[in-house]
Amino acid sequence: MAVVWSAGRNGVVYEVRQQGLTRRLYANGVQHSEFHPHRLVTGSVWDLLWLPALLSEPGTLQRVLVLGLGGGSLIPPLRQLLNPAEIMAVELDPLHLEVAEEQFGIGEFGVETVCADAVEWVSEYDGPPFDLVIEDLFAPANTNVTRAVQANKRWLRQLQGLVSRRGTLVMNFGEWAEYRRSDAATKPAGWASGFRLATPDCHNAVIAWTRQTSSSKVLRHRVQDNDELARELDMGRLDYSIRKLF
Repeated sequence: MAVVWSAGRNGVVYEVRQQGLTRRLYANGVQHSEFHPHRLVTGSVWDLLWLPALLSEPGTLQRVLVLGLGGGSLIPPLRQLLNPAEIMAVELDPLHLEVAEEQFGIGEFGVETVCADAVEWVSEYDGPPFDLVIEDLFAPANTNVTRAVQANKRWLRQLQGLVSRRGTLVMNFGEWAEYRRSDAATKPAGWASGFRLATPDCHNAVIAWTRQTSSSKVLRHRVQDNDELARELDMGRLDYSIRKLF
């Protein structure tokens, strides 16, 4: 795997490595993003972050917020599968934004990027709510792959306040045990359904809450109804499990 870009900042060594057409962003040896120009599916945790969008009725998720963009692996599938009116992404690390724009080309997908601390940005935000909020906050210097922001009651309330009455909130945890130790494991008020998504490729536990009642069957049917996703599923590249929490 060839290194096509590298940089260092605050003790973190960043690299973009390329294998065939696939490019991957690493920080201190930990992979943070993956991009293939002709493929939506990565076969890893990034698929779990956009899959919950399929729990909602098509066309309902028009305003999307991504907290923690990384290299922007989420943006192409969000654009192609949802085609929302607005995608906004908040990213603390300017080098991640550089990679997203110059190495992964996310500028072509109509996303508004903001270089800011997500916690500060959320606390100061006073605009309209979002129909889909994806929170994927992991520190680039952290080789243990654990969350950069504690999922406590205050943070959960702030995130919930960003989500519209028909919306969905998605959060990434380094592992199931990390989720179970957090306040997020207590059934939150204001949500109709909750789900856990996982993949054999990694230990991450991705949790999704929906304002509207939904089911894992709905998501599976929508995957099958999409020709590209169904093909990736049949080939084993889209390998995920989903379990309803409530």
